[in-house]
Amino acid sequence: MIAPLERFAANPVVSPSQIPFTHASGSFNPGATIDRTSGRVILLVRVFENDTRRSCLALALSSDGEHIDEILDRPAVSRQEPYEEWGVEDARITWLEEDSCYAITYTGYSPEGPRVCLITTPDLLALETYRRHGPRIAGENKNCVIFPEKIDGSYVILHRPMPRAECVRVKSLESEWPAHGVPLLGPRPGTWRSSRVGAGAPPIKTRLGWLFPFHGATSIEEGNVYSMGWCVLDAKNPETVLYVSDSPPLSPEASYEIEHKQIPQVDHANFITGVRVVFPQGFVEKGEDFIVYYGAADVSVAGARVNKTALIDSLEQAIALGEGGIPL
Repeated sequence: MIAPLERFAANPVVSPSQIPFTHASGSFNPGATIDRTSGRVILLVRVFENDTRRSCLALALSSDGEHIDEILDRPAVSRQEPYEEWGVEDARITWLEEDSCYAITYTGYSPEGPRVCLITTPDLLALETYRRHGPRIAGENKNCVIFPEKIDGSYVILHRPMPRAECVRVKSLESEWPAHGVPLLGPRPGTWRSSRVGAGAPPIKTRLGWLFPFHGATSIEEGNVYSMGWCVLDAKNPETVLYVSDSPPLSPEASYEIEHKQIPQVDHANFITGVRVVFPQGFVEKGEDFIVYYGAADVSVAGARVNKTALIDSLEQAIALGEGGIPL
């Protein structure tokens, strides 16, 4: 049995009413990292503004990882460029040790559709240092994460050309990233990920390999339910999948993960049984635990923790026994 995740007692961690700079109906889908200076958890939270019906990113800080200390009183990233005209959405954060900077991948949404975009900064708290690099991948795409270290001299990137997650390598983040690479994870009919999958958060290197949470979704006819799974990739050859969850360690069950009333940030025609969403985007090490931060019901931020040793030991046993789902 894989060591279970335990939801925070304090969930939701961030609710729309906590956003200080706008009237928000959603504060969800958080990128996460540990601040290299203070050791605090930094979240970049997607905020849906009621007035504009568009999204920006808010920056939240937490000392213990479960309770929010502070949310900045202005957006960390707002709509500024043409490729962000319809929204700045769904950030992921990677600390790149070799480059001494944070890489923020996010979705820039515009009339051209959703595009994978990049921001880099040496200091997430110094908003004036954020440097936009624009769209990185040609065509519509989402759910992009960058590995925290190079492999064989290249940056390793996961992204999702619908409906599956693929792995690409690039020598420079400044160049255009390939629109297609090695397929890693795809939908499996009749399972919790029957319609589509995508990388959740940048991976963490463990003795087993690269570990990260990912999301899977059912079809609209099946309710369009979003859940979380674990994936382990080979440390030296991340194009090789060692383990993938055959059943989700987190599915929408808590009241804050299921929304039945109408909310403006959602097309309810896509959620015939209500908005049932667990959408992992943040993954950090804090003390003896791994913490997963996720969007709950497209409304709020929630978190769950699992002991690092217990999870790695249980995954190691599952891999040794040949357990786990089928990647593609």
